[in-house]
Amino acid sequence: MDDDFDSALVEPLLQFAHADPEPQVCLAALEAVTHFPLDRHQWQSVADAAWRVVQSEPAASPARRDALAFAARIPLRSLREHLRSRANDDAEPDRDIIAEALAVVADPSRIAPLVAGLASGHMENYRPLAAMPLEDSGVSAADLPAPGPQYGDDAHFWRALCLARLGDFAELGAVFASDDILPPLFWGAPWTAYAAVEAVRPVPDAMRDHLLAVLAQVDADEAAGRISNGVARALRLTAWAATGTADAEGGAMRPPHPPHPVSLPPEFDPPAKAAELAERQLQATAPGFDDAQVGWMIARESAGDYIPALLAVDRANLAPEARVRLIQLIGFAADAQTGRALSPYRGAGPAAGGGERPALIEDQHQAAAPPMGGLDEFRVAEEEGGGSGFESLDEGFDDRDAGCVVDLDGIGASVSRGGHVATGHVAAGQVTADATSLQEQPDAQDKRRVNALLLHDERSHHYFVAGATNTVRCWIGLPQAGIPTANATIPQLRLPPEGLELVVELCWIGKRDGQPDRHGNGPAGRLHLPAKRTARSEDCDLGINVPADIDRLEADIVFTFMGKVFEAVRVSAPVLPVGTTEDGLAAPSIEVQFGQREVIRLQERTPVSATLTFGPGYMQMFDGSGGKIFDLGNTTPLTTFLNEQLFLKEASLVRRRSQQGVQEGEALLDVDDPDVIELFGNLARHGAALYQKLRGQGFSDPGDRIQLINKDESRHVPLEFVYDRGFPKKGARFCSGWREALTGDGCRCPSCDATSTTAGGSWSETICPLGFWAIRKVIERFDSAHLQDLSLPAWRRRDLRPLDAALCASTDRVPAEERAALREALAQSVTAPTIAADWDEWERTLASKSPPLLILLAHHDLDAGLDYLEIGDKTLDEHRRWRYRPQLNEALINPAAIEPGPIVLLLGCMTATDVAETGYGSLASNFKDFHASLVLGTMAKVLGRHAGPLACELLAELAAVDTPDADFGSVLRRVRRRMLAHGFLMVLALVAMGDAEWHLPTRHPATH
Repeated sequence: MDDDFDSALVEPLLQFAHADPEPQVCLAALEAVTHFPLDRHQWQSVADAAWRVVQSEPAASPARRDALAFAARIPLRSLREHLRSRANDDAEPDRDIIAEALAVVADPSRIAPLVAGLASGHMENYRPLAAMPLEDSGVSAADLPAPGPQYGDDAHFWRALCLARLGDFAELGAVFASDDILPPLFWGAPWTAYAAVEAVRPVPDAMRDHLLAVLAQVDADEAAGRISNGVARALRLTAWAATGTADAEGGAMRPPHPPHPVSLPPEFDPPAKAAELAERQLQATAPGFDDAQVGWMIARESAGDYIPALLAVDRANLAPEARVRLIQLIGFAADAQTGRALSPYRGAGPAAGGGERPALIEDQHQAAAPPMGGLDEFRVAEEEGGGSGFESLDEGFDDRDAGCVVDLDGIGASVSRGGHVATGHVAAGQVTADATSLQEQPDAQDKRRVNALLLHDERSHHYFVAGATNTVRCWIGLPQAGIPTANATIPQLRLPPEGLELVVELCWIGKRDGQPDRHGNGPAGRLHLPAKRTARSEDCDLGINVPADIDRLEADIVFTFMGKVFEAVRVSAPVLPVGTTEDGLAAPSIEVQFGQREVIRLQERTPVSATLTFGPGYMQMFDGSGGKIFDLGNTTPLTTFLNEQLFLKEASLVRRRSQQGVQEGEALLDVDDPDVIELFGNLARHGAALYQKLRGQGFSDPGDRIQLINKDESRHVPLEFVYDRGFPKKGARFCSGWREALTGDGCRCPSCDATSTTAGGSWSETICPLGFWAIRKVIERFDSAHLQDLSLPAWRRRDLRPLDAALCASTDRVPAEERAALREALAQSVTAPTIAADWDEWERTLASKSPPLLILLAHHDLDAGLDYLEIGDKTLDEHRRWRYRPQLNEALINPAAIEPGPIVLLLGCMTATDVAETGYGSLASNFKDFHASLVLGTMAKVLGRHAGPLACELLAELAAVDTPDADFGSVLRRVRRRMLAHGFLMVLALVAMGDAEWHLPTRHPATH
């Protein structure tokens, strides 16, 4: 459906539903709301109001059962997951109605129970099963017994459709063998049969192809007398309805459209307005029109007029039944305006088909199976408040493979009592573009791509002209014949009405004989991307000087929004002399490198100063002034030093503090300790060497907020260890402002910045903690291969879940006293901590509770060349203690894909074994890919004895944050400083994967 309906017009109706104390009237109003296109926030408001009815009404009461049945039709994933859980919960008194309602909406969670019921003779189960993805659920024909003669021909028909989903079409042919066994479904009006059968859409490709082949043969078979007229009619209806290729009369399918006032024939066009029509209808003892026909008459007005007009008719002395009818008129009018209503002439069919099922909306909140207490824990409605005025959530979450449906019309049966409240629908196309599956709205897909021309002297070529200034002219728009275009469309998303302003930057790599030979910086430009999905952006011209002695040039072009990458492409073409003929020369290739569509979700984010990309071989920087490219050289000495010296010094300090009886976290950093001085001096020198390597290539400080995108999974640039406060002498001491620097939140050292410490290559007398980028800057990390479908912040969804529950597991290599200290710290900071003894218990807990904080103190090692994570006691079987890297998946992090995802602290210990990487950076990236919001890992080995205290201190610091609206990047920087001030040297190696714009929510104090 197009985006030209102002969904704010339904707000008075939503407010009415929230305010009315009569549950059936509230549900009627909510039902009417669902007949309009809604945005995600409005769906959440609908769910919130419905759930209040569930909470306020007695168990087994008609109103509560109606509300639960209605809730099953609300397309919010978190609510659906909650209902699935309750359907199997013996403590839920109305679980039968929930199970039935989920079956009505073809929720795949009901496949197993319905199939099991067939064995007990419940052949009525075939009807809902025909609408479910049996083909993807492990069901076989052997699981589908034939109904006995006592069950009637309709049961045989629905079973035949189930078998057809599995690729067995024989039974479908048998059902239509003769008039004698024709299912009774087809005896009545064609629209009734059509509405029942269309519920099975979408069907598997093989089933669709078979039905279309049968349809193509029907006319000839009917003309030849091989089938009767009745059978031919039934076959046509089945094929049309199941494939969606025609309506019940064989006419072209007309999809629903946004609500618009209608024009009617004279007999349905009285002079009365909506309020008067409603008053007459409610007072008439023998009305001349039914309510649906009056809905058509009301639909002559705009929704902005008739919704408040009809709400004004409501009054205290109206009976509840009359009030429900009044509100239902709004839904009837909406159906008339969207093309989904029955014709105003009684007995005629609908104006538009039902369409395929809309997707569940990824409402990105917290719990799949909340406590029975109510909606607060998994609350689908977010607090009211301001915002940028749009949501960018139309990225195409497609749940059709899971069989999720919210349209009841196709099933026909009602699981609820109360007329239209029970049988109304959330129609395909009725969810606005920010919620529905794009695959179900082909007209809504953004087919624009990055296009580019290579110009020299204003003439276009298929090559870069050697030894000359070339211009790369790029834009975003629909592909055009003869114009080089990218191999993929731009990220699918809904733009704000005013469009999007993007910064465009370029840098390049020149090759000779297939090998990189040199590289160069490039300019920056801007372009405006219009919101309309067919509109072209303006051109952006980027000029570069192409060397004469290379044979190929690869230009990396990055489009950024508020400093973060929206789209990155590589334009590649040969370098040839001017005048070279283009006969047989391929057009330049434009390959999409990576992109993150979600960056525009959060327009009020703090802009990043620069985006840096790393690998293979080079680091690129895009800071708005033009792309720059740098050779980092060999960073192996630094990472080797981290894993050897940092580990050894940390072990030495821990042993010494233990001998002194000082608990980890109680002491301050001993800046006079020779080991500490030596470690920080060496670390600063390595970091300064890296900084000077960059600085010699024209690198300048990119600012205090950096996005780092890693393109080389085999290497991780140690950006956090860059040191820019000079090159410390041997024996250099900590600066006098170190304590203030580590206990404050500023980026200036009271000592070093006051004396203007040089960042050059000269010797420095002091070591300043703020010289390390890990301590001074906010650095958010992503891997280019894992940029899509992540748990990311958005407008009105900035907060992480409150850290009021946690799941923790540890290897027994962490000393028992440290594990006990961690349990105590958890108990003090978290209301509901759980300690898992092994991986099996870890997975079970995640499946049932989905806590917002996961803490893994795992041992990382190798077995037969495969690395694994170990938790639990060494006496346990390996299958309970170990999970190999290929076994790491969503089940270990966020099995229900709850939003926001959890924070994961991956702080394990390692032996000296040469495992797959030096730290947990690569594993952190893997875990981030499993729908965690943030993953904290290390770039160096962690001492087993120190893993527990490190986790304790990190948890305590996170729990102590009380700054309103503190973004996680700033919080983590503060945590690093505080922990370093307490002597935790390993915090220098702490890295965070994920978006730094997440906010830590207000904490609820632990209660015991």
